Amino acid sequence: MGEERVFPVIDGHVDLVYDLMRNHPGSFFAELAEGAVTPRSLAAGGVRVLVSALYCADAFNGPGRALPHLRDHAAFAREKLGSFVPLRTPQGLDACLAGAGPPGILTLLENADPLVDLDPEELPSLGLVAVGLTHAGRNRLGDGNGVAAPGGLTAAGRKLLGRLDRLGIALDLAHLAEPCFGEALELFTGPIMSSHTGFRAFCDRPRNLSDGQVAAICARGGIVGVALAPEMLVDKGACTIDDVVRQLDWLVQRHGPKVAAIGSDFGGFDDLCAGMENHGRLPALAERLLARGYPESAVGLIMGGNWRRWYGGILGASPPER
Repeated sequence: MGEERVFPVIDGHVDLVYDLMRNHPGSFFAELAEGAVTPRSLAAGGVRVLVSALYCADAFNGPGRALPHLRDHAAFAREKLGSFVPLRTPQGLDACLAGAGPPGILTLLENADPLVDLDPEELPSLGLVAVGLTHAGRNRLGDGNGVAAPGGLTAAGRKLLGRLDRLGIALDLAHLAEPCFGEALELFTGPIMSSHTGFRAFCDRPRNLSDGQVAAICARGGIVGVALAPEMLVDKGACTIDDVVRQLDWLVQRHGPKVAAIGSDFGGFDDLCAGMENHGRLPALAERLLARGYPESAVGLIMGGNWRRWYGGILGASPPER
């Protein structure tokens, strides 16, 4: 086999802030030589843009705790991730994807409980392009995938969905319990996706998407980011790059190449998938898809083109109602 081709990559979910705060709190990202995500691993994998999650832990849900927790994370990100190019327009996204300069960055909120206490006028200042309503647990908006007997959205959750819709902020359906997932699909009219997930057809856990949920996202023009975390890829035993390929192929065979993407979740888990230990292994994943007969155009979509189209549409939308 010849040299692996490096495709321009957009990773739709990276827990970089969480990883830095947990493992390298005194370091700037540009200085990192080791860890789940480093400048070197991004460059080796061709990662030109990443969607950085501000992860708000369930332990901080509730008044007086959630919003300060989010503000601490946002301030840390501004200080430590200054080597990335913040992306505000589709032209900037395209330039970053095609260029050789620093990678670009978009920001996603994982667990929106803090937004219950946020002044609505402040929301645009956070620079969020997408919001996930919950993490695994129950918050003031609804129930996550770890709740044993989940219900639907709360009044606050329905209100926040309306606000996100008006502001043109996309909805990340990852982590939602099924009742909340279904209700959110009915109420929210804007762009939807699941930033990082596996599929119950392979790993039957509430965290993963059912066949019906995948079909519902795809029917709305959404994107499904396949995670590289073993806990979402296999029920038990060793997890390898072949498990990632199988899930991507399953998605493409059912819904076409324009819905599949990478949402690695790197930085958010500790166990590693053999052959997909860091972003530097993404060219090997692309090579596996090419070897299966995927044309380069389809591999390019999966590695970055689909997220580019989807986020480009959000960044290029008309100024939303404030």
